[in-house]
Amino acid sequence: MQNKNMSNDLKIFIDSIYKYKSISIIGLDKNTGKTTTLNFLIHRLKNKKIGITSIGRDGEREDIVTRTHKPRIYIHENTLVATARLSFLNSDAVFEILDVLDINTPLGNIVIARSVYPGFVEIAGASTKNQTKYVIDSLNKLGCEIIIVDGALGRKTFADPEVTEAAVLCTGAAFSEDMEFLVEETLNILNLFSIDRVEYNTAKLYEKNMQDCKVAYVYADNSFKKSSLKTSIDASKEIISNFSDNLRFIFIKGILTNNFIQDMINSGLNLSSITFVIEDSTKLFVDKSNYDAFIYKGGTIQVKNSINVIGISVNPISPEGNVLNYNKIFEKFKMKSDIPVFNVMDYKSGCD
Repeated sequence: MQNKNMSNDLKIFIDSIYKYKSISIIGLDKNTGKTTTLNFLIHRLKNKKIGITSIGRDGEREDIVTRTHKPRIYIHENTLVATARLSFLNSDAVFEILDVLDINTPLGNIVIARSVYPGFVEIAGASTKNQTKYVIDSLNKLGCEIIIVDGALGRKTFADPEVTEAAVLCTGAAFSEDMEFLVEETLNILNLFSIDRVEYNTAKLYEKNMQDCKVAYVYADNSFKKSSLKTSIDASKEIISNFSDNLRFIFIKGILTNNFIQDMINSGLNLSSITFVIEDSTKLFVDKSNYDAFIYKGGTIQVKNSINVIGISVNPISPEGNVLNYNKIFEKFKMKSDIPVFNVMDYKSGCD
């Protein structure tokens, strides 16, 4: 049963979704309530002209990997859907085709259509960041007020602020039936998503110079040196060899891994004198122990673009049917985070 604090968190979350033109839904594991969260958002936004697309495939009756039953996506009349052509064969809503995009998928080109009658729909969207941005732009041009992107399992990169303005993080018993671990690991990911953004001038410098390189060095006199490296993955050796007392920023376009962080920690360099700048937190593939050790050694990582997580959706029921105590989960989250938290299973039919 929901208490006053839970109701207040839900209200804050609902109020916030109207502020954005695009929202992504990111699942930390299968069966964490991603599709149910999508259906909840569709229900709440039924008086808006919304667009829906997906990273990969969703909305099918049965999970194609686990062969387990899945909730289906239900759309109202006048909803715009961007999905692969063959997905319409598995949908019982009636559509009017508005556009066919030059984006190929295993199920055919991405088609944008408007629902003439409500019903269930299967969505199989684009697979890359740039393609998804193009789909969102196309939906915007067709008059959508809010666009929801259903992110695929583990594809946290689609919380990328260059793709959507805000994100909802889905977690739950399918991620872990250990309540302490569930909350701590979800908060660890949230904390990485909340890394500080660089100052405006530094962000503009990054944007201007990192179009054609993966690593660059910025010095105290504002001089700039680009690396010829083709990837950031093995950049640690070159960075260590280029370290100097007047180095202030190291710009990296690409991912940072545990190996990279460990190399920096073991280098013996004065990490407190420089700041590593990456595009956004989805490029940080580092576990908490390594990240904490890096910070302890004086290291600083900042981002060009910050990720705006506006809600944590919790599914307290595991695929095996075990149910965690949501009240306790809620309390543990609220002890350490101000992000609104709600129980996706309690509110799957909407709360008016």
